[in-house]
Amino acid sequence: MGKRSSFLFIVLISTMLMYCNSTNSNSESIYRNVAGYLNWGYSPAADGTGMTFVSDSITYGISGTYQDYEQYFETDQFRVNIYADYKLTGNETIRGWGVTYPEIELLRIEIRD
Repeated sequence: MGKRSSFLFIVLISTMLMYCNSTNSNSESIYRNVAGYLNWGYSPAADGTGMTFVSDSITYGISGTYQDYEQYFETDQFRVNIYADYKLTGNETIRGWGVTYPEIELLRIEIRD
């Protein structure tokens, strides 16, 4: 292979690698300032729903326990209106009696009035 062919080959491979690294899947998209509510539906180990975020009639599963998010809830409250930034993890969570929810990672939480 000549110098010019080698150069073109390297440029082609580099372009393909840059394209592959720059495409985002749904699991990498960040959703910002989404209104909804954070809900604690009791422990999934006891057939509860665990921590969920509900927005536009879609329920998302969130890893963690009530204690991880208790600073957002008032005493004896298990639901709070929030704005959230989150990203889909690409996984599903299984809760309660086998109900599955898309899993998200919360990046920012702000209490809504």
